[in-house]
Amino acid sequence: MRFGPEDGPVTMGTMAGGQILQIAESSIGADRCELQLEGELDLWSIERLQAVLGRVARDYSAVLVGLQRCEFVDSTGIALFLQVRRQLEDEGGRLALYGCSDQVLRIFTVAGLTEAGIVFDSRDAAIAELASVTAEG
Repeated sequence: MRFGPEDGPVTMGTMAGGQILQIAESSIGADRCELQLEGELDLWSIERLQAVLGRVARDYSAVLVGLQRCEFVDSTGIALFLQVRRQLEDEGGRLALYGCSDQVLRIFTVAGLTEAGIVFDSRDAAIAELASVTAEG
């Protein structure tokens, strides 16, 4: 348990922009990493995810991002995913997003991410895409 300046517990539930974004990271094989996001990806949380994605994009050629528990993604999140996609693809890698809620999927569709070929219905479909790209590299 974390304690605040007055030795009271610190609540990690919400910020001004909504629910704090939680990021879980795991290696899922040779040169592949998976991130699980929980909460809201917006202006308030983008810097943290940007630091994590920047690091994993340098360390891995294939990055999988699970969004099952991500309730919202704003334009800063969309821009970050496109930036990381370009960075990985410039070096022969791949970014795949999966498990979007209906709300997030609508946002991605309007923004053109679904047509960009980086959004998948399931983890299995996203992993299959990563496997095909890393097998080519």
